[in-house]
Amino acid sequence: MSPLSKELITKLANENDVEVLKEVLHYYAFLKEKKEQEIKKQWDSLEEVEPDEEELKIISEYKNSPEKFEFVSMEEVLKELGINESEL
Repeated sequence: MSPLSKELITKLANENDVEVLKEVLHYYAFLKEKKEQEIKKQWDSLEEVEPDEEELKIISEYKNSPEKFEFVSMEEVLKELGINESEL
């Protein structure tokens, strides 16, 4: 959890004004809904394409002998790219 998140939680836990808390929660719901709509819009705008011959070959190879393929965990990928998981 980020330091900003911790600070926000602390401040909200100590807030006595019910109207302020209601407003914060309504704003949170608004932002969450807006973000979900943006994500849905992005998914809806993706164009699906059929795999080409090379991709079909790789898929077939994997289905027939998955042990030949090396897998990397998400943690390893993030570490190699220098991305902190909390930034996602």
